[in-house]
Amino acid sequence: MKVKALVSFSGSVTMSKDEVKVLPKNVADDLLQAGHVEEVVVKKQVKTDAG
Repeated sequence: MKVKALVSFSGSVTMSKDEVKVLPKNVADDLLQAGHVEEVVVKKQVKTDAG
């Protein structure tokens, strides 16, 4: 899961504020619950034919 750190923290994973990393889901879920990270949602772009 891709997450962005809301605060700096260290432990089994170390991240600085505003750093983005891909973490295993079980680790990311723990950090989400603790309020240390937020999930990064990737928006898909839709190409349109302009011709």
